[in-house]
Amino acid sequence: MASKSSTKQDEEATTEEVPGYAIQGNSITLLKLTKTGKPNNSAEPADEFKATGVLPYGVRAVFKSETTLRSQLVRAKDAVDPAKQDGRIPCESGKVYIGKTGRPMQDRIKEHDRDIRLARTETSAVSEHAHNTGHKLLWNEVKFIDRDPYYYTRRVKEAIHIRLHPNNINRDSGIEIPEAWMPTIKKHNRRAVRQQTAEEQITE
Repeated sequence: MASKSSTKQDEEATTEEVPGYAIQGNSITLLKLTKTGKPNNSAEPADEFKATGVLPYGVRAVFKSETTLRSQLVRAKDAVDPAKQDGRIPCESGKVYIGKTGRPMQDRIKEHDRDIRLARTETSAVSEHAHNTGHKLLWNEVKFIDRDPYYYTRRVKEAIHIRLHPNNINRDSGIEIPEAWMPTIKKHNRRAVRQQTAEEQITE
C-alpha cells in the first residue's frame, strides 16, 4: 500500500510547454499546449517531445505554418532590397514582360534599353519583341509587382506572375506551376490587388 507521502508526490505535477503546436477547437487557436509530467525532483528523465503527440479528449493537434499562400502573394510594407524584386515592363501594344532581377530595377531598365539599341535580340526577349514588332517599351510605367529576399522564392513568384499575365513577351514561363494551384493563386491574387488598391487610395 502506497504511503501518503508517495501519493502526494504523484499528485504534484508540473507542466511543461510543448512548442510548435496549434489546437483547433471552438474557434480557438493556441500556439502552445501543456502536458502533465513528473515533478522536477523526480529521478526519471523528462520525456523528449518530437514532431507528433497524442492528446486526450479527442482534441486534434496540428502544426501552424508560418508561410501561407496569402503571405507570399500579398506584398509586405517593409522595405526590401530593390535588387530583390520582380518587375513588370509594359509595351505600348498591351503586352508585358515579367522579370526577376538580382540588381536594382533601374539598372535592368538601362540594360534592356541598351539591348534594344544594339539589337541584341538573341539574349533579350524585350529587344527581340521591340525589333520584331516595332513597338516601344513604356519605361516610365515599369512597376514592381513582387518582392522577396530569397532567390528561389522570387523565381516561383516570377513564374506565378507570368501565369497571371498570359499576354506576356517572356520566352519561357519559368518554374513550372501545377495547374491545380492556379484557382487558389488567382483567388488570393485578386484579394491582394484589392487590398493594394485600397491602401493606395488611402495614401493619396
